[in-house]
Amino acid sequence: MKKLKTAQKILKTRGMNGLAMTLRLKLDRSFRPDETKIVYELINDRSHSGFMIDVGAHHGSSLAPFAELGWQVIAFEPDSSNRAILESSFSTYDNVIIDPRACSDQAQPEATLFVSPESSGVSGLSAFLESHRASEKISVTTLADALGAYGYLAKPVDFLKIDTEGFDLMVLKGFLWAQSPHPGVIVCEFEDAKTRPLGYSFHQLADFLVNKAYWLIISEWYPVKAYGGLHRWRRFTTYPCDLVDPQGWGNIIAVKDQEAYHQLCQLCQLDRLHIK
Repeated sequence: MKKLKTAQKILKTRGMNGLAMTLRLKLDRSFRPDETKIVYELINDRSHSGFMIDVGAHHGSSLAPFAELGWQVIAFEPDSSNRAILESSFSTYDNVIIDPRACSDQAQPEATLFVSPESSGVSGLSAFLESHRASEKISVTTLADALGAYGYLAKPVDFLKIDTEGFDLMVLKGFLWAQSPHPGVIVCEFEDAKTRPLGYSFHQLADFLVNKAYWLIISEWYPVKAYGGLHRWRRFTTYPCDLVDPQGWGNIIAVKDQEAYHQLCQLCQLDRLHIK
């Protein structure tokens, strides 16, 4: 009876999607959350038409629901093969800009993009896998430069999603924090195996966001066994924290607003979920 009342309360306050999320978190140990979909659940009901930046857009699965809502979206995807798929899906959307450049903390007129046959999702500016090979020459910009060129430096960013295979901190450093409104929600990836050779760690990435006055939830996954296959999820937790396994990877969900943070904690069931 108690469980039924709890389910009815969740259904009333958060709807079917919230109830489904709760059941998956509590019952399905093979559950693999999509952090960008959690953000969608958090912010999709806003009355205004939002603004999303997707750095490392891949095939567009993260931006798709926001584009369908009519949000303005800028999608950066330097891999021409991935971008062709992205363009086939979104080139007719007036509200989606597809930019062929990579992003970092410094602009470069020419850089090498590395790709791997293991997965279309590991293309990037560094060759962290033995299977990586140089693929094509690309341009690199900063978010500050790109937003300035598009005339969006003063436009509030509702959602900044970053997945650049190791360069997420550099992308953040390339944002014009001193002059532009800070993004409302940020999702970025961590994996020390990729980033320590580039000069930073999970904690340095997380602390950068904390120092910008963000509240963080960590979505930790077990160490990658093979790129291109299914990965195993471990837990949600709040920051500051240490990883259960230093070889693990995952995503940081950072929110600027404390009330949004509390809502995010409810979505992630952090008050009752403990998976080790």
